[in-house]
Amino acid sequence: MTIQTTDGKAKRKRLIEKWEDIVNYLGLDLDRDNIYYIKANQIKKITKQELRLMAKMDTLESVPSILRKTKRFLLPINRNEYAIPKGKGYHILENLQNKPITYFSHLPFPKSALRTESESVFLDYANSCGLLEKFTNQSGFVLTMRNRTTTPTFSFFVNDKTIEVNHAQIEIDACYESLNQIVIFEAKIGIPSSFSIRQLYYPFRTYYEHNKEIRTILFCLEPKEKIYSFWEYGFSPYDRPESINLINAAHYKIVISKTISANSFKGIPEDKNLRRVGIPQADDVNKIIEFSIRVLEGYDNAESIRNVLGFVNRQSSYYRQAAEMLGLVETTEGYRYRLTDKGEKLVKLSGQARSSFVCKLLLQFPIINEIFLEISSDRNKVVTRREIEDLIVRNSSINGSTVLRRSRTIISWFKWIRNNLGIVNVDTNGIIRFAS
Repeated sequence: MTIQTTDGKAKRKRLIEKWEDIVNYLGLDLDRDNIYYIKANQIKKITKQELRLMAKMDTLESVPSILRKTKRFLLPINRNEYAIPKGKGYHILENLQNKPITYFSHLPFPKSALRTESESVFLDYANSCGLLEKFTNQSGFVLTMRNRTTTPTFSFFVNDKTIEVNHAQIEIDACYESLNQIVIFEAKIGIPSSFSIRQLYYPFRTYYEHNKEIRTILFCLEPKEKIYSFWEYGFSPYDRPESINLINAAHYKIVISKTISANSFKGIPEDKNLRRVGIPQADDVNKIIEFSIRVLEGYDNAESIRNVLGFVNRQSSYYRQAAEMLGLVETTEGYRYRLTDKGEKLVKLSGQARSSFVCKLLLQFPIINEIFLEISSDRNKVVTRREIEDLIVRNSSINGSTVLRRSRTIISWFKWIRNNLGIVNVDTNGIIRFAS
């Protein structure tokens, strides 16, 4: 989150008002009902400013006055061109009058993230502690997308005029999937008075052809009081972004109740068969979980899993191996994947119950088990990256640079335990200790 000073806001306003130069230079008659188009290089040439500064109009208030007074707004339609239609491009955010709902969680906010200004960290925490499930009334979410990407080709109407979008760049703050739904989040720190409909509509259309129900939600974190607010919107008809309508809204205050007891994770027996095979190079535990869910959905061979998860060949092999070693998936004759009884149990669980289940599976790995036993038996004990590397060398035939890669995997797994259960701490140097 960038906090602008008064001088910064004034400078930003002066920049955005350079759109008057663009309109005058191109001789645009904004009172007409037609759609104008402008190239990115034209904007830069006329204003002599960076495109990102001239095109950033996330709220109605940030739209230059020469466009706002004629009810026009800017829409990217590909990587190099924008449309300037007349119509409804922004939605006034509904004011939530009710007092925030108190939501009790056993999971403390990660101490390592207390100073963060990233909305994604707060959104992930809301997911880990079950708040997303509470608001959406849907369980079993897995984070499947968070990145800049490009749209497919699609068209829609603004004021009954057709606009076609072809590979425009978008940023998806978070996309969580369950077995039958895709939930797309636009996330913000602070609560704006309005927002660009495009920020929800373009991701909605990007996933629209999927065979799951698509839901779009605006998430805002009020930073001072840590209020988690959600607004879910729909589009009907789907090809008119101006049809945006509020489906549900609520805001929550997370209160930490009694934390999860680490005692329930002590005494998990190690699987001695895993001592022989060691740790697979599968750093992302959420991807191991998603692997299992995708198998249930019918992605039951190497190629289909590789495509749906965006893996290269080697990654697909690593995560298949990890899912098999955890006892979630097995490979049948014909190289088809299927869920085991453990895998079927996993996909039925959600929230902290799922996290606890996965943690117990991870603790079956001898090295993970040994580290956890050390730090839980002595609260002052820390395990360093070098000690982890020594454990790997002693307990496997791995050597060379592979030792470093496997140590990164182990640290990543403990970070997952930290983020989802809060029973361990992992600092930026990879030093693991018991949560105080």
